[in-house]
Amino acid sequence: MLQGSTNLRGARSKSNRELRQRRKGLTMSDASRRLIRTLAASLVCPILIQGFISARATSATVKNAAQTIAGAAASVGRIAFASDRDGNFEIYVMDADGGGQIRLTESAGEDYSPAWSPDGSRLAFVSTRDGNAEIYVMNADGTGQARLTNNTASDLNPVWKPDGSQIGFISNRDGNDEIYLMSADGSNQANLTRNVADDASFSFSPDGAQVAFSSTREDAQFEIYRMNVDGSAATRLTFAEGADISPSWSPGQIAFQTNRDDSDEIYSMDFNGQNQNRLTNNSDLDLDPSQPSAGTAICFATNRDGNLEIYLMLADGSGLRRLTSNNAAELQPAVQPRAVLPSPASPGGATLQFSETEYSVGEGETAATLTVTRSGNITGVTTVDFVTVNGSASNRTDYIFQSGTLTFNPGETSISFKVLPIDDVYIEQDETLTVTLRNPTAAALGERNTAVLRILDDDAAPPSSNPSDNAGFFVKQHYLDFLSREPDANGFDFWSNQIISCGSNIPCLETRRINVSAAFYLSIEFQETGYLVYRTYKTAYGNLPGAPVPIRLSDFQPDTQEIGQGVVVGVGDWQAKLENNKNAFMTEFVRRPRFMATYPPSLTAAQFVDLLNQNAGGVLSPAERDQLADDLKSGAKTQAQVLRAVSEDADLARQEFNKAFVLMQYFGYLRRNPDDAPDVDFAGYNFWLTKLNQFNG
Repeated sequence: MLQGSTNLRGARSKSNRELRQRRKGLTMSDASRRLIRTLAASLVCPILIQGFISARATSATVKNAAQTIAGAAASVGRIAFASDRDGNFEIYVMDADGGGQIRLTESAGEDYSPAWSPDGSRLAFVSTRDGNAEIYVMNADGTGQARLTNNTASDLNPVWKPDGSQIGFISNRDGNDEIYLMSADGSNQANLTRNVADDASFSFSPDGAQVAFSSTREDAQFEIYRMNVDGSAATRLTFAEGADISPSWSPGQIAFQTNRDDSDEIYSMDFNGQNQNRLTNNSDLDLDPSQPSAGTAICFATNRDGNLEIYLMLADGSGLRRLTSNNAAELQPAVQPRAVLPSPASPGGATLQFSETEYSVGEGETAATLTVTRSGNITGVTTVDFVTVNGSASNRTDYIFQSGTLTFNPGETSISFKVLPIDDVYIEQDETLTVTLRNPTAAALGERNTAVLRILDDDAAPPSSNPSDNAGFFVKQHYLDFLSREPDANGFDFWSNQIISCGSNIPCLETRRINVSAAFYLSIEFQETGYLVYRTYKTAYGNLPGAPVPIRLSDFQPDTQEIGQGVVVGVGDWQAKLENNKNAFMTEFVRRPRFMATYPPSLTAAQFVDLLNQNAGGVLSPAERDQLADDLKSGAKTQAQVLRAVSEDADLARQEFNKAFVLMQYFGYLRRNPDDAPDVDFAGYNFWLTKLNQFNG
């Protein structure tokens, strides 16, 4: 085993399921003449089509966030780490203040040792998913996972060269641990150290000309050495009794891990080995130091609070703060290059955190209630975003995805929100997800920035019938799948009775189920929220590259929840709420980095409108186009108002109606994108769109 590395447990993971019992198909009549029946049966789902007729919603206390955590994964200021919180080690990322913790990998093996590329856009890591430890690479949001090494030995501890051209790693393929270099695509793998001793954990100098590494080449214990990047001129830097490992080289110092004081601690030293200073001091393990490229802070793992967690401190060891709080092991932090790490919270400032580290809910219960508290200075207005993150529980099958923004008004000390479980019929272990906070304003996040929600299984025996045959279950699932909320009593009773009134009349039941389902997509509630989000992405960006659709599920869910928040058609001032939600959404949408990059300030008003119209498919008449360009130029309309005007164009709504309908079958029934596994492309989507068009919708 590589000295100084972590002994990761054997792999244990939950197999992915395409559908759970609640998504299994109803028995459809072959005599049905409606395409919807055929489409629903093909998609293997209990619900026939998307949408729901407008129904009253209960009030909520949160405004949904406009962007998912995953969408921000490539931003500067993230920390990647390995955690076994979901049973086996996977790669996670979080904001530099500990918020926004999300999982990037999900494999049957162990995934660990993350390392950022110099531009912060990719991560190299180790995985045993193919039988032994190999080096993989992925995008910063977890997509594009690809294997770089392939041999029977163990390849470990990837580190990017500062210019991004090469990745170094440790391998025992030649009989002992050596440092290797390869091109960033995995080619040209070569042994750099070629020494009979073990050469292990290492770090490049900021200019890429030298390497600090640990080695046993002069005695039996590991010491820190420095060499040129070609492997020449190795110079020993540490001589103390004990093992010195895991160097991390920044412009100001080399941080490293040592057990010279009996317990493992974090030390720092000059580049020539002088001025070795102890930065941590406790009887437990402090390990895996990692520094941002500026060298202003050190992130590390420690078990000083009972289990391994990620901590952050300033480069001199002061300003210690805990970033993770979990009953699992969190280790091997990697700070994104050029990350701007937060300063310690000001004394007396506001602190936001969950009231508990773990919550639980029975899968047959209506909802779990989670509470975020504010302490310290509570005189002002404070906000914080939250989002649910898959663990062993999946938002495809076990609970409903939820994201939002909590707003604390002056004097307010706590706000609660709900997460909705799915009552499946599988006999299984309890499952967990995490709910994470991020982006606090006028406050700092406390240690409980992420909470675990445990969904308790309540099934003792296999079901005797398909639960979708029950009208109440059928209707409730529509609310959860398509509106992301609990059913209101009046709406639930009305739509359940539409089905129950058929009694045992099978043709009536089939027709009523189709009609109830059809009402979802056609409802004001969905047309003015989910379908508007679809059209906004179409107008802003056109279709996704190489795809016949403009939006992914990860963008659709939070944005749809944002526009629909608090809107109950026919109840109170629902029109005003909807109008305010739309205006706020469009205003925020045009401020997103992707939109600003697509529509730079150099565009004239006419060019701005023309690009929107082009992406939307040329839906504007010449007169409509000219009027919007004039309004934008004169200041009569803002960019957000012009975007909304095109997105709400009646011709666009008609043009995209069938396309959006088919996409919603995937989003609502299967909770996935059309090209997600088991599909590999949009062939299925295109097939059903063709069928729908042949039947004239």
